[in-house]
Amino acid sequence: MTTEVSWLFPKRPLDTEEIKSIEQQLGIIFPKDYVDCVKQNNGGQPDPDTFYVGDREAVFSSLIPLNQEESRNVLTVKRKLAERLPEGVVPFADDPFGNYLCFDYRRNQEPKIGIWDHERGVSDKEKALTLICDTFTELVGMLTKSDSEHM
Repeated sequence: MTTEVSWLFPKRPLDTEEIKSIEQQLGIIFPKDYVDCVKQNNGGQPDPDTFYVGDREAVFSSLIPLNQEESRNVLTVKRKLAERLPEGVVPFADDPFGNYLCFDYRRNQEPKIGIWDHERGVSDKEKALTLICDTFTELVGMLTKSDSEHM
């Protein structure tokens, strides 16, 4: 069963040139499914917002904005975490607990999706990233209501 996802509180829409500028600065090309979503939902919060990593509940809080006029954007977050993130890992969303959903470009230019644990990132940046799915579309398809919301 696929849950319909709505995006709440997006920042202003983005155009292709703005996204290409961020890609050039990061030295990557974002996946098309992510670009299609973020053009209209830049900085938005998905509803529902819960997914599972194994048997552990996780939360997709919001997309990190791409527009550079936002003080907190993908470039500033990447710079802030530079010492703690493995090379080739780019954060694109966060959770309410200080962790980040990331694109993992370490193996090729078609990145997998992982969740980066900020506590593990202090001691072992390679083990801090847990891969959870192959594509952004797959991640969005995993979103569901929290078990606590079903009660």
